[in-house]
Amino acid sequence: MTTPTPPPTTPSPTYAVLDGSTLDVAHPPILPFSISVEGLEGTGKTYFSLLTCPTPIVMINFGDRDPRHYLYSMPNDRRAKVRLINFHSRNPGGWTRQEAAESLSQLTQAAQLETADGRLNCGTFIIDSGSTWWQAVQEVHVAPLEEKRIASGEKQTGGLIYGRANLIVSGILNYIKNQGCFLVITHTKRQRWGSDGPVPGAFDPQYNSRVPYIVEVRLDLRTECPSCGGRDCQAKGHVGRKHIGRILKFGNNTGMVGMEIENPTFSVIYSLYRGQEFRDGTGS
Repeated sequence: MTTPTPPPTTPSPTYAVLDGSTLDVAHPPILPFSISVEGLEGTGKTYFSLLTCPTPIVMINFGDRDPRHYLYSMPNDRRAKVRLINFHSRNPGGWTRQEAAESLSQLTQAAQLETADGRLNCGTFIIDSGSTWWQAVQEVHVAPLEEKRIASGEKQTGGLIYGRANLIVSGILNYIKNQGCFLVITHTKRQRWGSDGPVPGAFDPQYNSRVPYIVEVRLDLRTECPSCGGRDCQAKGHVGRKHIGRILKFGNNTGMVGMEIENPTFSVIYSLYRGQEFRDGTGS
């Protein structure tokens, strides 16, 4: 007996149409946006995203730090709405290219599964850190092409070799942004180097070059001494640090660029960006 061939399926369109004539502008819904949180180690990137952003939360941990201790410091009702997905190497020798490839595939699956059926609606999807994720993308999709080019003696192809990797980053972030949830992606920083070596006090975020254009908000975090304001203060008796967030991008509102906020939280960013408080008032 011959098994009947199922009818061909029509793929879902890669676009959506929004008809302005149908919008109820008097009662706008919560409109999610994406945030890039950048800073050196210990400046509060994970704290901002995991402890102040709206629940439910799905956090993809690509970093080398274990964020589970944050869960123990949360109120019970918030912790119950957080799902933490940790990626790690299988052996002490570190990540392999195969593991990196698997992690990228699993991230795609997690993004689809965790946002399905609107289950993360008005919640937050976090990628921490985007820097490590981008390193994995480069290792899997850029390095093999570069090795092939070198082995064949071909000339450098410039940015063309990054085409596939850029498309993957743009596509995944675009997909998450269109699932009705807020997107937060964190980035570590690296020392900036000049012709004479490292530039004192100068650091640049490690991210895919498309990220600044994909996200609506960029927030740069730093710590400074509450006694003297120094960023690298080692004076005796100067205890503790203040957390400062500096706005680098704020949608089309260039008047907010350069503004600094002490102890920034999601609810503060949302109220400034949308001109109204977040619905539950706390983002929790």
